[in-house]
Amino acid sequence: MALTTRRGLLAAWLILALLPTASRAAEPTKPAARSGDCDLAKELPADADARSRRIACDIPLKYQSDVLIAENVGSLIRRHDMAAWLTSDELLKIGALKDFPGSPKGWLTDDRGDRVDVNYFSQDGDTLISFAQSSLHMQPFGVRDTKRLDPPRPANPREQKLMAAQTLARTQKPLYCSDTPPNLVVFDVEEDHKPQIFVFMMPPWQDDDVPMGGYTMFRMDQSGERILDHYEQTRSCLNYDGKQLKKAQAFYVSHLTSAAPTMFHVFMSLQYRKPLIVFTTQNQLLWKVELGRIQLLDSDDKEFKRARKWSKRIKSEREVVPTSSDIG
Repeated sequence: MALTTRRGLLAAWLILALLPTASRAAEPTKPAARSGDCDLAKELPADADARSRRIACDIPLKYQSDVLIAENVGSLIRRHDMAAWLTSDELLKIGALKDFPGSPKGWLTDDRGDRVDVNYFSQDGDTLISFAQSSLHMQPFGVRDTKRLDPPRPANPREQKLMAAQTLARTQKPLYCSDTPPNLVVFDVEEDHKPQIFVFMMPPWQDDDVPMGGYTMFRMDQSGERILDHYEQTRSCLNYDGKQLKKAQAFYVSHLTSAAPTMFHVFMSLQYRKPLIVFTTQNQLLWKVELGRIQLLDSDDKEFKRARKWSKRIKSEREVVPTSSDIG
C-alpha cells in the first residue's frame, strides 16, 4: 500500500476511514490543535486524528502511509486477538468449549466499537454453527455475556465467508515458527468499492518462546475462497528465549521485507509490552515501535547509538535478533 506522492498520507487516511474505529484506539480521535501543525498535517481533513498529524510531521513523506496503516491495523489485530484470548478463557471456565456438536472450526471476532464479540464455531454435517459466544467490552474493560448457545445457531452469510477465508489460510504453507496452531484474526473491509477479506496469521506466544518471525497476512476476495496475494513478514524464524522477555528493556530485530515497520511489529510491541527496535535493511534506518506507535530513531534518541552499533554488524540479507552480548 505504499503511497509516495505528497497526497500519500491523505490517501492512506481515507483508506483507514473504512476500518473499524477501534483500529485507531491507541490515541485520542479528536483533532490535534492546528496551531502546531506542520504544512503537510494542515492538508489533512479537519477530523484527522492526532496520530495522523504526528505521522505527517515526524515521519519521512515516502513512509507515512505505510506507518499510518501499520499503526492502525497492528492495533486492530491486537484488539481482536486479545478478545479471542480473554473470551476463550472465560468460556473454558464454564465448560462451554467441550462436548459441542460436530468438529471444531475456530472463532471469529466482530468489532462493535464499544466491544468485540467472539463466536466459536463447529461444522455439524453440512452446517457451520456457532455453539458459544462471549464479548470483550472496552468500558469498563472486561469479558461479559459469556454463554453456551442452546440451541446452536447457523452461521450467517458474512460469517460463512470469513470462516471460508480462515479455513483457506490454514491450508497454506507460509513460513511458520511454532509447533502449536496459529492465532488467526479475520476481518473484512471495502476498498475502492471492492469487498475483501484479510486473514492475519500469528505464531502464539509461549512462556519459553517469544516468536518474532513467521507472521503472514493473506488478502482474499469477498467470498473467502480465493487468495489475491499474501505477505510474509520474515524469511526465517526469529525467536527470543522467553527468559529474555522479562530482562530486556527492548527487543531488537532486523527486517528485510519492507522499508518501514509493519502491522506485525506494532502487534508484537503491544503483545510483549516492550519497545521493539527495528532495523530496516533496505534503507539502513532504525525505528522504535512502542505502545502502538512507530517513530524513526535519530542521533538525538538515547537508543540510537546502541542500536546503530549493533546494526552496522548486520549484512543487508540477514535477519537476526540479538543476544544480550550482541547489544552490549
